[in-house]
This record gives sequence, C-alpha cells and structure tokens, in this order.
Amino acid sequence: MVGQQAAAKGWRRVGLHLFLGFTSFCMVAPFIWVLLTSFKRSTDIVTETPQLLPQVWTLENYLKLPQVAPFVRFFLNSIIVSGVSTLFIAVGSAACGYIFAKYRFRGRDFLFFLVISTILIPLQTYIVPLYLLTWKLGWINSYQGLIFPLIIMSSGIFFLRQNIMSIPDELIDAARVDGASEWKVFRSVILPLSVSPIAAISIVNWVYTWSLFIWPLIVANSTEMFTMELGLMYFQREYAVDYGGIMAACIITLLPVLAIFLIFRTRIIEGVAFTGMKY
Repeated sequence: MVGQQAAAKGWRRVGLHLFLGFTSFCMVAPFIWVLLTSFKRSTDIVTETPQLLPQVWTLENYLKLPQVAPFVRFFLNSIIVSGVSTLFIAVGSAACGYIFAKYRFRGRDFLFFLVISTILIPLQTYIVPLYLLTWKLGWINSYQGLIFPLIIMSSGIFFLRQNIMSIPDELIDAARVDGASEWKVFRSVILPLSVSPIAAISIVNWVYTWSLFIWPLIVANSTEMFTMELGLMYFQREYAVDYGGIMAACIITLLPVLAIFLIFRTRIIEGVAFTGMKY
C-alpha cells in the first residue's frame, strides 16, 4: 500500500515536471527564434522552409543598427526613463506603504481603497486627459513628460504596505524614544527591513517602463526623445520589413531587462514571500 502511494506520488511529480518543462519551452522558444534570426542574412529569414539555425552566421544586423537610427540615444533615453521612474516608485511606494501601514488617521482605509482601485484602470482609459495635462504643463517631447505618468505604482504601494505591517511597532517606538525623527525612522528602520519587496517592485517597474510603447509614442515628437521600443519602427518600411534588424534591436532591447532580472531574481521571490496577504 505504501509502495503504491509512493509510486503514484512519483508519477504525479514526473507529470508535473513534464508539464512545467513543456510550458517553459513554449515560453522560451520565441526568444530563441528571435536570437537565432538576428544572426541570419536577410535572404535566409523569409524562406519557403523556415530554418531554425542560420545557414551563415553574421553580425550584419547588429552592425547596421547605428546606421539606421541613433539607437545609442534611444538606449540612453530608455535608461533615463526607466531609472528615474524606478527610483520614484521605490521611494514613493515605501513612504506611502509606511503611512498606510503604521499611521492612524481619518479616512485612511477609504483612501487606501481608492489607491488600490486604480490598479484596475488601464492607461488607455485616461490617456487623453493625461496628455492634455502634460501639454498644459509644457512637458510634451521632454523627459518630464515621459516620466510623469510612471512615478506612482498602486500595486507597489500595496505590496510595501503589506510588508511594513509585519514590522513590529516596538521597533518604531524604540526609535522614536531614542529621539529619531519620522524621516529617520523611515530611513533607518523601515527601508532596511523592506529591501526585498522594494527590490521586487523595482524590477517589475523597470521591466514595465522599459517595454512601454503607447505613452512614449504619444509624447515623444522628435527622434531625440525616442526610446528603444519606438526605435523598432525604423525597420518597418512602406513595402517591406527588415526582420533581421528588428530581431537584432529586440535582442539589444531585451538585454538590460534580462540582466536586471537574472541579477535580482531572488529578490522577487523573497519580496512576494515576505509580503504576504495580511490586511
């Protein structure tokens, strides 16, 4: 009886691993195809019989990127937008989470509900008034305009609030008794104990802002303010598409996101594990 249960458990584990392996392959396969296609010649990409491996390996698609468009400038623009946005999100979410978790004031729960409810509202529903506000502020075609809608993250406030609620009040009270100001309590107690969730939401926000397309498309009117996502349009001509150039640019675009994820991937797991769902 025990042997049958162990065998059934083993088969279930094998089936689970096969399922996870198949789904993982389905998710990774398109990226492998993009990577290999970026090393193909233009004549080898669109063929009657698709081939996975290049017949002749070439760096032509990568070398022509600076000739097609100022991709170095696009790359720096994406770094600036994602970096500044992530900094605002990290500090702002931690501060708001601290206030909602440890402060008592009238209307706190209702205000927190309003903040959380904005998670359900997509950008497309309020993009017109947001654009008009940006235009009145004179931030069209500027870094301020690109970053302005990306400095608040409702889900980040929620995650930080959940994590900070688990911090004992005795630590905060002890710091206050020692003469620490509220800012010093936040800087010396709250931030060090919230490193994992802050890192997790920072990675998520970096990936989101790096791959954002619709808002930069509307705000950026000149080539100098384009991001990497907008730069991909340079390979789509009226009657033809340079698939090799698109694949090479996609790989360059994915490298920073992949590097950030690989370096800090454990922080995502720790942040979710320690945050919990305490309300």
